[in-house]
Amino acid sequence: MNGIEQQIEKHINSFPVSLINYLKSDYQSDLMVVIDDLLPQNIKLEMENEARTLLKEESLRREVIIAESGNTPRAYDSVGRNIIREKGKYIPAFFDSPAILNFFMQVTGEKLYRVPYEPEEFIINSQNKSGDTHGWHWDDYSYALVWVIDEPDVLSGGRVEFIPRIPWRKTDTRDWIKNVLKENTVFSRHVSQGQCYLLRARDALHRISPLTSESRRTVIVFTYANDLDLNDENLTHDSMEAIYPQDTSA
Repeated sequence: MNGIEQQIEKHINSFPVSLINYLKSDYQSDLMVVIDDLLPQNIKLEMENEARTLLKEESLRREVIIAESGNTPRAYDSVGRNIIREKGKYIPAFFDSPAILNFFMQVTGEKLYRVPYEPEEFIINSQNKSGDTHGWHWDDYSYALVWVIDEPDVLSGGRVEFIPRIPWRKTDTRDWIKNVLKENTVFSRHVSQGQCYLLRARDALHRISPLTSESRRTVIVFTYANDLDLNDENLTHDSMEAIYPQDTSA
């Protein structure tokens, strides 16, 4: 066990049972939970600094319309998995951590796995221009853990918006999104810098709302799978291939 993992394991093992039970209950209510202080402070700072450095040195601009999610837009700067795995230390260590994976299993109440499709292991995204957005969509795999590195101004968009327990209809996605938004209440959360949130993203229509000013929202997105994903013969990666051709060899 390396030093980073030892620190993470010791930190998580210090969580009281009452906190775990609270997070489990909060997650079950709408399949999304915001988590504070998931990492020791020194590792948290190192991971955040690593993300900012990689973004400054390695990011590419992504501006695409994704057909698979009903022609919804993506507009942000991003660093793909391959560069992070090659040049990062703390972000890969977080994803590879057995203690982190076990903690998420306690919160969700089901067996989880590191996602088997390497391009989706982890990415860094940064909305930083007015209008930047991560439009309405579902994820290919069940769980997204999103760590907020830079927090946008609370009045300037960049909010997590989602509707839980909504399936993805891939045959008529755009009309389905319109109907879902028309007939359901949209949950909206401002997640602060240093917090992370776990979302059952395969079963929730969700987006990051457009920035309305020159603010900034930077996140690291980690992806995890469950048994449903691993046994789904119809699971595809069209959206990832459209956004990250360098990492998917698309």
